[in-house]
Amino acid sequence: MGIKTTFIIKDEIINQIKEIVKDGYCKSMTSFVENAQKKKIKNLKKEKIKKEILEASKDPMFLSDIHEIEEDFKYSDFE
Repeated sequence: MGIKTTFIIKDEIINQIKEIVKDGYCKSMTSFVENAQKKKIKNLKKEKIKKEILEASKDPMFLSDIHEIEEDFKYSDFE
């Protein structure tokens, strides 16, 4: 069970969501909003990971560690 929360959303958005539900693309306004928020959260998490990877790619210590690991395992690929 979820928590009941109140948001203020522009009329035009609410009307579009109502139309989507009415047309049967989503079972309810709640499920539409919940699915949209889940998708946004997932996308933001992906962006955060991309940002962290980009930052790591510029870190000399991290790159040194990667190189060291590659050296340690370079012959295991041929076994």
